[in-house]
This record gives sequence, C-alpha cells and structure tokens, in this order.
Amino acid sequence: MKSKRRIPRPVRIPVTRALRDEFAMLLYTSLWSLEHTPGVDPFDNLAGVFNVVQLALEHDAKHSHEARLITGGAAALNQAMSRVMSGKPPADHEILPIRVGVRTIDTLLGRLDVSVLYAAMQRLRRLRATTQKREP
Repeated sequence: MKSKRRIPRPVRIPVTRALRDEFAMLLYTSLWSLEHTPGVDPFDNLAGVFNVVQLALEHDAKHSHEARLITGGAAALNQAMSRVMSGKPPADHEILPIRVGVRTIDTLLGRLDVSVLYAAMQRLRRLRATTQKREP
C-alpha cells in the first residue's frame, strides 16, 4: 500500500488579542484624528495599515469581499490626500468608505495570520525603499 505524500504547510499563527488591540487603537485614533485634526501623521498611519492588510489579502480568495471594501477605503483615502495634507478633513463622501475600510480591517484582524501580516509589512518596506531610491 502506498502512503500519501505529506505536504508540509506553514504553521498558522493567529493574531493575538494584544496585537489586534494595538492595530485597532492605531486605526481608530488615526481615523478620529483624520476627521478632527487632519494632517500627515493620521493619514500615514491609516495608509500604512491599509497597505499592509491589502498586501496580506492579495492572493486570499477567502477574504475577497473584505479586500474590496479595504481597497475602496484606501482609494477614498488617496482621493482625500491633498485635502488632508492642507489641514482640511476629508469630505463626507470620502470619509464613509474610509470608515468602512477601518471597520473591515478591525473585524478581519482576528482571522488573519501573523506571519502573513509580517510578510506583508516586510514587502511594503521593500517597496517603499525601492521607491525612495528612484526618487531624486
């Protein structure tokens, strides 16, 4: 009798409550700041989390709906960038999809794998480093 060939799979490390709380605190305080005291820091915080989670979900068919909601929030954040950088809060039609993206990330974090998030963070770092090297 032939035995089945075992395919090793990486160990899934779930996001702990403490890490989820840290992400949520960053998300919601940055969202509040974006609406009430807009500026570069809250924008960059939200953009960073949106980018990491988007990269983590890039090939995840299981969470494709959530990925679309997060992409919509990121697009609205990009649309509001010039307004936020000038110290004005995003318009209502921009802040609503950003809120949806933040809430989606918050609910999704408990179902993601830490190693996938970490790999996405490292990939984002590399992308930023290569982009900065190209700029004069």
